[in-house]
Amino acid sequence: MFSKQPGYALVFSGGGAKGAYEIGAWKAIRELKIKIDAVGGTSVGALNAAVVAQDDFDLGIKIWSELTIDKVVDIPSQMLSGGKPKFSFKNLMKIGDLHLDIKNLGLDSSPLHNMLKAEVDEEKIRSSGIDLGIVTVKVDNFSPCEIFLDDMPHGTLPDYLLASASFPAFKRAEINGKHFADGAMYDNVPHAMMKNRGYRRIIVVDIGGVGVNRKPDIAGTETIYIRTSVPLGNVLDFNPKNAIRAIDAGYLDTMKVFGKNDGLKYYINKNSKLEKELYDRLLNQNNIDKYSKYLKLNGRKAVPENVGTLIREILPKEQRSNRDLILCLIEAAAASLDIERIKLYKLSELLDAIKEKYAEINRSGNLPSEKESESFLKMIEETIEGTLSFFRSDRGLSKYSSYEYAKMMKNRQAAFRLLPEILPAEVLLSLIT
Repeated sequence: MFSKQPGYALVFSGGGAKGAYEIGAWKAIRELKIKIDAVGGTSVGALNAAVVAQDDFDLGIKIWSELTIDKVVDIPSQMLSGGKPKFSFKNLMKIGDLHLDIKNLGLDSSPLHNMLKAEVDEEKIRSSGIDLGIVTVKVDNFSPCEIFLDDMPHGTLPDYLLASASFPAFKRAEINGKHFADGAMYDNVPHAMMKNRGYRRIIVVDIGGVGVNRKPDIAGTETIYIRTSVPLGNVLDFNPKNAIRAIDAGYLDTMKVFGKNDGLKYYINKNSKLEKELYDRLLNQNNIDKYSKYLKLNGRKAVPENVGTLIREILPKEQRSNRDLILCLIEAAAASLDIERIKLYKLSELLDAIKEKYAEINRSGNLPSEKESESFLKMIEETIEGTLSFFRSDRGLSKYSSYEYAKMMKNRQAAFRLLPEILPAEVLLSLIT
């Protein structure tokens, strides 16, 4: 068993362009002064792991704030627009030379390889004392390869990093005549690799990449699991703007896991005094009389002893069992008004943002009246029901029926994006305005 110190082993999953999130998580871990003895990763997680082992946070920020798809693979300039590919995978096969590249070998990832050779300081990592491991797959016999730096020949670390990140559409990485493919094809979240190495205190950062996502066996370990709480985009959308947003999300999520901020979906520095004041207002009968029209009374009285239950019934389902009613109300209102999530708020700041956004919508006239809302939703429901009944007699058209249903639901959401949770916003605003 590998000798170990009392720090943590850090595990980064694969996930392509979403990998910037892991740098944000590392930023939080650094600020929290959590000692890292080992770091392992798969695919893009392996690349980030090398940056951690090199202890070069500025390099991590630099790479992700400048990374575009043409710095990962060699793509003809005419197929790029603002650093983004102007094609879908469906259309790739229609494009002459690129078609041949993919069919025969895959996209040329030499830009990524060159960047790794230029930026990764292998000797610094070897002398750092941090145990670095990566996951890749041997193509020749399709067997997994979990390898640590001390087992790699000197000078081959950039090659193994490229091997771990050899996305299926890329050319196979070659090391000493052997070919390798993306490690996500074996284990996208290499918790087991670090556990088998002997580490028992493990922090996992999982960005939800495509691949074999094995459920970690945490028995006998102290495992802290950090998972993305916001959408991070496409795995091949290497976009500096998205990367900075992902870094912020990784930082805030990690700080939340370690108890440094609160919130359900938002990130909030709570204020117990303000929360108590709002809760007292919520239970005040005069205020209850103001907002009771938004509640589903069904014959029940809108009185202080009932109001908690009545309000929970108009909250999003996933929040109804949460004990922190005020926080649930505030977040439901913020979500219904599409207020930015990836930001650390003081509670008073989030309340101000809600009031400002609601006032803006009212000024623009985009907020539908209750009568307009009911009329529109009734029309949509009748249309959906009519479409489905039209196709029910022909099972062969069931897929088309499902498509039409999904399309109508999307239109409904687009037209009244604020409707599903607008009542909680009204309840909250009746108290704070």
